[in-house]
Amino acid sequence: MSGYPPPYPPPGSRPPYGPNDFRGDWKYQRRILKDQARAQREMFRAQRDAYRAQYRGLRRGSIVGPIMVIALGVVFLLVQLGKLPSFAVWSWLGHWWPLLLIGVGVVVLIEWGFDQTFRGDTGQPYVRRSLGGGVITLLVFLAIAGGIHQGIQGNFHDGHSLFGDSFNQENIDQFLGDKHESDQTLDQAFAGEGTLQVDNPRGDVTISGTSDDNQIHVTVHKEVYSRSDSDAANKSEQLSPKIDRSGSVTHVTLPALDGARADLVITVPSVSSNTVVANHGDVKVSGVRGSVNITANHGDVELSAITGSVTTHIQNTGSDFAAHSVTGPVTLEGRGGGITLSDINGPVSVQGDFFGETHVEHIRAAFRFHTSRTDFQLARLDGQLDISSDEDLSADQLVGPVVLNTRNRNITLDRVAGDVTITNKNGKVDLTGAPPLGNVSVENRNGEVTLTVPDQAGFNVTAETTDGDIENDFALPVSENNNRKSITGNVGKAAANIKITTTQEDISLKRASIAPLPPLPPAPPALTDMPATAQHAIAASQKTAREAQKAAEKLAREASKVAQQP
Repeated sequence: MSGYPPPYPPPGSRPPYGPNDFRGDWKYQRRILKDQARAQREMFRAQRDAYRAQYRGLRRGSIVGPIMVIALGVVFLLVQLGKLPSFAVWSWLGHWWPLLLIGVGVVVLIEWGFDQTFRGDTGQPYVRRSLGGGVITLLVFLAIAGGIHQGIQGNFHDGHSLFGDSFNQENIDQFLGDKHESDQTLDQAFAGEGTLQVDNPRGDVTISGTSDDNQIHVTVHKEVYSRSDSDAANKSEQLSPKIDRSGSVTHVTLPALDGARADLVITVPSVSSNTVVANHGDVKVSGVRGSVNITANHGDVELSAITGSVTTHIQNTGSDFAAHSVTGPVTLEGRGGGITLSDINGPVSVQGDFFGETHVEHIRAAFRFHTSRTDFQLARLDGQLDISSDEDLSADQLVGPVVLNTRNRNITLDRVAGDVTITNKNGKVDLTGAPPLGNVSVENRNGEVTLTVPDQAGFNVTAETTDGDIENDFALPVSENNNRKSITGNVGKAAANIKITTTQEDISLKRASIAPLPPLPPAPPALTDMPATAQHAIAASQKTAREAQKAAEKLAREASKVAQQP
């Protein structure tokens, strides 16, 4: 047996592989392992891509994106066609941008509820919806733009801004350093019936016609923000007003310095005319008999006891305008916040866009209020007029012809003498005519119409409504044709023509005992300017009275709640 070869190779020797067999080649084995690892990686990638494709297949796009794109396209088209002012769009966005987020959330919630309700078999895979990165980016951009516009445009003056009261120019200046204050006074001769022109880039301007020595008296209160006293003193010296006189025109100008402002208090002869340009600051003018021309880009305007004409340009939605006791015509243009007018003897013209409350009393001449939403014209206002920033418009004791063209408002006009023409939609119209009754034309859509006429008035009437009813106190027969109802007839000695049309709502024609408007009272004497101490005393007493009234109302409400408790 020992002479035979063993049946296996001896230990430590290679198997007898053939010359073309690579199983004994280590390089070949390593290459095989690499190929196997590469194949596994490709399989993992393919499996990952399949999972992603399945995940995307179960995800649906939300309709929020298309709705937003269509809405933005419509808005931009209206702006390009001139049907919608661009500043009105930005003002709306600055005030109502949170509603955009609420609307998107509501749509997404409705889509989720729809998917939950109509998913069908619970064994089906869950389908989710996605807004998409583009829609989210657009929402973030609109929210940021709305918040910034709200702060920049001064809508924070009432404390309802996202930024609160801390977002204003003074607090921005505080980053430049500490506040340094100083005062300066200047006097100079002034032409008897000359013109004063004031240009103050940053600061308030107060002008009163109380100078009785044919001089102009200027008091300057300076505020400089700086980190060093020497720099503050240098800026304060540069902030001194420059007074130049050219013929009958006196110029008072101030330089524009970063981190500094100057409030001007100027007294001039009452016969002077005044022109004021204020870029950042309030303007107050009182007790002058000349004309007043004001341009206020970022600040309120308050006028009183003006005998001449008044022309004002306002360019900020947070700026308010007030005028009291003005003998001449009053013209207000631009865009701003609230408007207050009282005891104006001359014609009044308001043109632009104003987003606050408008209160008007006792206009003895023609009045016109023209904005992108409302065009209101009348010959005289013996009572008062209130135009809210949302939907209400009310007035009493108006003298026609009255022309009102608006939309989305609830209109109440009480005791109107003369012709009346009203066009409205999406709101009610309540009109009461005063004797002698003039011609009345009311065209409304999607809103009820109520007309009350004097019980002794005679008129011809034509009234028609679609999908509504008609009631009248004159026993006039109502004709009906499908969904339309109408009345036509004469009452008494027809001296006026009445035409009323509306849709979706009712028409009421009533009679009542209505007294005529009282005769026009004599013009009140022009106010004279009061000393500053008297003005402060009156303002303090009025503030105290308002606070007392609020406290009394609060106590009355609390007492009412206690009385209602069992």
